[in-house]
Amino acid sequence: MRNLFLIALLHSTFFTLSAQFTYSGVFVPAETEFEYAQQVSWEALQQQHKDLDDKGFRLVDIETAKSGARRYYWAIWKKEEVHSTLRQVESWDSLVIMKRQMAADSFVMDEIEAYTYGDKEYFLVVWVPGKTEHKIRRLTSWEGLENDNENLARRDLQLVDIEGFEGKDGTTNYLALYHWEGPEFKTYYYRTHDYDDFVTDKGYRQKSGYHLFDYERFEKRGQSFYVGLYREANSASRLEDHYSQEDFNKLMDSEKENNNIVLTDIDIYTKEEER
Repeated sequence: MRNLFLIALLHSTFFTLSAQFTYSGVFVPAETEFEYAQQVSWEALQQQHKDLDDKGFRLVDIETAKSGARRYYWAIWKKEEVHSTLRQVESWDSLVIMKRQMAADSFVMDEIEAYTYGDKEYFLVVWVPGKTEHKIRRLTSWEGLENDNENLARRDLQLVDIEGFEGKDGTTNYLALYHWEGPEFKTYYYRTHDYDDFVTDKGYRQKSGYHLFDYERFEKRGQSFYVGLYREANSASRLEDHYSQEDFNKLMDSEKENNNIVLTDIDIYTKEEER
């Protein structure tokens, strides 16, 4: 059951701000319980994460977007009895240091989100217990990411999370998170500036048994790009894009109630960035 905190949000003053954001997400069939936070402050997100972590929910997705002078956060938790640690890290150098420290303490980076405020860069990072080999890369060109991915794939390190954001120098940066899950585990990506092309490609991949699990939309030189990560799965995923907050939440409620289909990945962008 969705927690009271989320229900309150849907009918609070946050609703008046919903028109400023456009929602997209990946939906999949699931028996597992999920919880959500929508358009909350950093302090509220931290408190909700603490409460849900105590109840055995693992943080599996985090998103942030800015409206005017205010920054808001979205998150998804899955009932999995796995503790997850959420941190906000300032600067890439600090992130690299923390990644090494957490790995030494047997924690794996599981999710990352980035944004720039003023002349500072911030990274929202989720860690979970484990000793899985993993790497976080920062690239300044898509070609660099493609080459890096090819090199790491030879070592069976697979791309599990990708983030495009504007660095403090104003250029588009790409964060790529890799995990080693064994030689049988494979992920694939697809990037295009044409949304219809993205949907068509997704359909072909789905017929081959590979389903979308991470969706990212970003801007570069005034043009929209769409990136999807795919992996083999038994259940098909569905991408829903270009929704207002009100319609998106109606969709979430309807799919959960009627089809037991839940949101597992969310992406937010502002209205002026719509396609």
